[in-house]
Amino acid sequence: MQKFKKDLQSFGKTLLFPISILSFMAIFLGLSAALQNPNIVKFLPFLQGSGAQTFLGFIRKLAGIPFGQLPLLFAMAIPLGVVKRDKEVAVYSSVVGYIAMLVGMNYLLGVQGYNPSTTAIKYLIDNEGMTAVEATLHNSQFTNVLGIFVYNMNVIGGMIAGLLGVVIHNRFRQIELHPSLTFYSGKRFVPIAAALFMPLVGMGLVYVWPLINDVIMSLGTVISKLQIFGVFLYGFLEKAINPTGLHHILNQAFRFTALGGIENVAGHTQVGALNIYFAELENHLAFSPRATQYLAQGKILHMVFGMPAAIFAMYKCALPEKREQLIKYFIPGLTAVILTGITEPIEFTFIFISPMLWFVNSILAGLAFMVPAMFNVTIGNIQGGIIDWFVFGTLQGMQTKWYLYLFLGPIFFGLYYVAYSFVIKKFNVMTMGRSYSDFEESEEVSNDGKALDTEDNKVAEELINGLGGVKNIVDVDNCISRLRIEIKDRALINEDLIKKSKPNGIIIPDNNNVHIVYGGRVTKMRNLVDDYIFATKA
Repeated sequence: MQKFKKDLQSFGKTLLFPISILSFMAIFLGLSAALQNPNIVKFLPFLQGSGAQTFLGFIRKLAGIPFGQLPLLFAMAIPLGVVKRDKEVAVYSSVVGYIAMLVGMNYLLGVQGYNPSTTAIKYLIDNEGMTAVEATLHNSQFTNVLGIFVYNMNVIGGMIAGLLGVVIHNRFRQIELHPSLTFYSGKRFVPIAAALFMPLVGMGLVYVWPLINDVIMSLGTVISKLQIFGVFLYGFLEKAINPTGLHHILNQAFRFTALGGIENVAGHTQVGALNIYFAELENHLAFSPRATQYLAQGKILHMVFGMPAAIFAMYKCALPEKREQLIKYFIPGLTAVILTGITEPIEFTFIFISPMLWFVNSILAGLAFMVPAMFNVTIGNIQGGIIDWFVFGTLQGMQTKWYLYLFLGPIFFGLYYVAYSFVIKKFNVMTMGRSYSDFEESEEVSNDGKALDTEDNKVAEELINGLGGVKNIVDVDNCISRLRIEIKDRALINEDLIKKSKPNGIIIPDNNNVHIVYGGRVTKMRNLVDDYIFATKA
């Protein structure tokens, strides 16, 4: 159980690589999108020129890069954080494997007759006899990743490739082939194995993913029949399946099909919540609560009030010495989520390390949809940040009941804070700042097995003996200031021997870990330990 917990925490930390760039770029994406919003531009003359809009468009395009390539970032990040030896080989092989998986999926889709042309909305309407709504839903199942036409699996595809890349790397890293194939043995065989195996995974997913899509559509039908509880279930499910990318299927179904409502607006029949809302907006008519209950109004409480409360809860649950760094880390993500409703930089820090916390987060998201619907709030659009609250709520008049969020917001802030704090403490969830190693950069130290001189050998020997001997050491790592050693038996630790290496301090956070602070000497001490262990085992 201890090993599983450690592996889970290690896996969670690997996700900080893509989250970091997401968090940073989200600020620019949110600001540029806001400054290109026609409803805001019309009030700011200096933004109305083509030069300003061209520049903002470029920034928006650039900032959107990590969001469009998030699966690839995950495929690289997982082996980078999990693998202990030859990380570069594991990362390279996972990327090869991910591309091979996409190619395998693309090939089988092509055999089945699916390609960009045959899944285009116009083609489906003209040649398959589908309605515009049916064609839109069918088209939304597919996407292009790295120029390859595949099912839209979002980050799940990258995670599958990353995790299997780790398995393949660990299995084949030291493989010895027939003497005639020696050149392909060992590390060189890992990407070859990935290229051979992962297309089969992609082909298998061609049969699995449509079944998952059918389940989502069936749930959508159930949701539409449950009235106010259905609104809660919609919000819960949309958040729960967000990492899979399948929430886009659910969204599209309610925004553009009869699941989101059918109403006559200005003499024309409108189908779907978003179609109804925009038709009413265009014709300056009263907004339908039935339509907007599936739109932006359900996200505002979650994003503008809930996510800041989540960060505050993680801040209060963090180690005191890590709180300042935690706040600095989350400022970009906090800015992005409040402005435009981009939640990934915050939620992805815990979604994969605590199913319980993600479940609670999804329940609260469901309540965030249900409560405004109970009060007949009518705020439309799809993002859910403070911009939508202002543009599609405040600017549209009191009829939208935008003012209710001034009262509901603080209530939800408190609800999120209490719920997050309880789950984190009750289940000891290792959210950001609760580990001594959080926010500290790991440094890779190469080990060439060189012999130690007499003085260094003595220092290393005393240090290793102080840690209980080579057999008591499970793993050695370091950050920018301290040596971190995982041990088997704390009782074998001899601090007097460790102190002979003149550390700045010794920290023993639990029974299986010892942190020795060396400051600027940490790289040298890591090398001494690695070289001594290598020489001992040789």
